Amino acid sequence: MAKKSFVIQELTFFLIFTLLFSTVAKPAFSFYDVDLTHPNQTFDFVGKSGIITFLPELYENPVKRYVVFGSGSISDVRSVAHNLIYEISSKNDFFSVGVFSQNDILNLKLKGYTVIEDFPLEFDSLNQSNTTMVAHEGSRIGKILGSEDVYQKYNYTGRGVTIGIVDTGTDFSNPDIRDSLARDKNNIPIMIDADGQGLVLTNATFIANINDKGIIKNYTTTIPKNITSNVYVNSKGVFLNLNKNGKGTDIQVFNSMYPKGGGRPVLTGTSSDDYKIGKNSRNFIISKSGIYHFGVIYESVLQGQSSRLQLVPVLVVDSKIAGLYDTIISDMSDSWKDFTRFDTSLGSTPNYDFDFTDETPITLGNGKEFLIYDSNNDGKLDYSAGTVGARVLDVYGVVGNSSMIDKKIGATNGTLLSPFDSKGNYFGIMYDFQGHGTSTAASITSKGTEKYDIYGNTTKFILRGVAPGAEIVPIKALWFGDAVYGWLWAAGFNQEKNTWIFEGKPKVDIISNSWGISTFPILQSCCE
Repeated sequence: MAKKSFVIQELTFFLIFTLLFSTVAKPAFSFYDVDLTHPNQTFDFVGKSGIITFLPELYENPVKRYVVFGSGSISDVRSVAHNLIYEISSKNDFFSVGVFSQNDILNLKLKGYTVIEDFPLEFDSLNQSNTTMVAHEGSRIGKILGSEDVYQKYNYTGRGVTIGIVDTGTDFSNPDIRDSLARDKNNIPIMIDADGQGLVLTNATFIANINDKGIIKNYTTTIPKNITSNVYVNSKGVFLNLNKNGKGTDIQVFNSMYPKGGGRPVLTGTSSDDYKIGKNSRNFIISKSGIYHFGVIYESVLQGQSSRLQLVPVLVVDSKIAGLYDTIISDMSDSWKDFTRFDTSLGSTPNYDFDFTDETPITLGNGKEFLIYDSNNDGKLDYSAGTVGARVLDVYGVVGNSSMIDKKIGATNGTLLSPFDSKGNYFGIMYDFQGHGTSTAASITSKGTEKYDIYGNTTKFILRGVAPGAEIVPIKALWFGDAVYGWLWAAGFNQEKNTWIFEGKPKVDIISNSWGISTFPILQSCCE
């Protein structure tokens, strides 16, 4: 019996270390207030949009994560894996974990290998019989934990403490946690995306004819080879020429849902609507170089048990110094219309304005880096696409060199991109693909100024976190799953030429890891 117990412990530890420290993780599943057991999430990717159109075939033969093992050569797996995460082999057998397409998996099965699809990661799920009791204690959490007593007696709020949240990302759109975002000495947000999800490509370029007096005119000469299109002026205003006489413009879009959806890290979409950047030839969004950069943010957010695409057109300009790009303008109003188009009357089409002139410019450090929108001007935000200024790990080598896996520590050796490319070709954003990371941050730093009908009975409560004065550094690491990279970075290490170097001081005081695999069937059977 003791030997059997030892074997089970060995298996348990092996699974925990393989799944928690491997470099790819399935999306994590969670709920607001309390994490409950629930069916698997589905991803409802829709290629049709009023903003940009993607080819349907991009969504065929999706890749997923699998365990593949059996008698034979590991080279059969290496040759087809999109990303081989873990492997161990002997003379006759092998075991591997990797990302594969459906066609590749079929071929591996035909060769006689055992194939098991990966399972969803869950967070501290509870038995269904206990969920009602726990959920209805939400409004008393401060009393239960004693944090309210600490605040009342000692006025201790956690001020001066910085906490790294290793999770699904953090959305700071809620006023209760917005001011808790940690910032550096230049007021620039401190955020890292070790998952590589928050990359936004803005490498479509449009050339304008602006004279010495600052008046913009139609661009009539031949467009340079490295320029996508031109800027034109008419009686309605100043526009980026994306329509191109009905041909449309191909736009490179980073696929934040790869490898779960889309089939490749960078998608090509077609945009056929000209975007307004000025009211007339003298009143327009300034680009000192005369080169405007355009792109589309591509995200997916949880809607019940499915995910819906969230697309945001963005304009990037060099507003002060020619060639030094410093300003981002996002068309949040059209993004909101596109996101809610399925909620409108059947057959109706949203009234897109394709207009950047009525949006709020964002510069890093101005304190307004939040991609938010109030659709009815009631003072309550209805929509968020994240926060501009995250440092994103270039996992797939989209901008820099292809990443590798450090076999000694399990972290990705890749390029950590700047939060905003000075040449205007990309920037990084922090968004929460699941909601769990935001809930974790809120349980710590919520200011308790907003009121919530958390029980659905019209009675509203404030929800103060246990340390409302603390600051949050979001560390996204549960999509691609490189928690090790996030930990090392938060602990004060920087990667230089594939070597980790300690910079002398940790970036955070505390690291929060509010996630686990408590519902994995084998682990449950071990404990029964």
